[in-house]
Amino acid sequence: MRLGFNITSTASKGVLTLKYKYLPYLLLVPVFTMIIVVVFIPLVTTIIYSFKSYRLTKTEEKANFIGLDNYVALFQDDRFISSLLTSLIYIAGSVIGMLILALITAQLANQAFKGRSLFRATILLPWAVAPVVAAQAWKFMFETDFGIINHILKSLGLIEKNIPWLVSSDHAMMSVILTNVWKTTPLLTLIIISGLQTISKELYESADIDGASPWKKYYHITLPLIRPFIAMGLIFTTLQTINVIDIIYVMTGGGPGEATEIFTLYNYKVFFQYLDFGLGGAMAVIGVTVIGILIYLYSRNMNKQMDT
Repeated sequence: MRLGFNITSTASKGVLTLKYKYLPYLLLVPVFTMIIVVVFIPLVTTIIYSFKSYRLTKTEEKANFIGLDNYVALFQDDRFISSLLTSLIYIAGSVIGMLILALITAQLANQAFKGRSLFRATILLPWAVAPVVAAQAWKFMFETDFGIINHILKSLGLIEKNIPWLVSSDHAMMSVILTNVWKTTPLLTLIIISGLQTISKELYESADIDGASPWKKYYHITLPLIRPFIAMGLIFTTLQTINVIDIIYVMTGGGPGEATEIFTLYNYKVFFQYLDFGLGGAMAVIGVTVIGILIYLYSRNMNKQMDT
């Protein structure tokens, strides 16, 4: 009886050992399956398409292998080069605007005052609004004849004539950048606030004893300690700015002309309007490569700052 009990006990322990050994991997199977289906397979398919001539508008044309012809064609396409330059302007303007506004609002939200919770909740409201809804609301406000922005500027005596914000190549980019800054800044603000809350108050107390001014405390204590958080926030906001085309698509559609047609919007048009999967695949591969490089540069810079 004792022998039977030992055998049963040993078998049970062996089953439990196998269970605890392989159960974590089994629990990860659904996650990895989803990643393979949603990310890996579409990515590999897109890369394959990028080396083929594949246009749904020409049913007689088969998906023939053409090597690097799609990539060569892109870099010979003035519209593609223009979309890259437009993207740089859009990203630079958005990131600079978001960073300045987020640093100010995060510093205010980190102070102790009555109604701070309400103030923090108000800051996050734009992030909760759907991009399409936000874009449509700002489109109404930027409307030339009846928009509230021109009405306010006229009332303040800052302009004499209505500004054609969305139909003028001189103002359209500024309009979509302002909208994107308003929509995306709360994300960066939230990340910076989390960084500010990690700073020990003793550092500021020591600086007060040494007679440091508020600016010196911010420059020598606050800014260096929140740099990793700023870098991490910039990764997310830059990716958001590059990948989300809702704002530009709704407000200007890339116009007037091609004044606000960023890279990802042009890629969308090539895929789903012109139905050129070969050229669109090549554009997507280039886009993923550029985004990967940006993430690498941001991450390397963040690691250096954390090491120092």
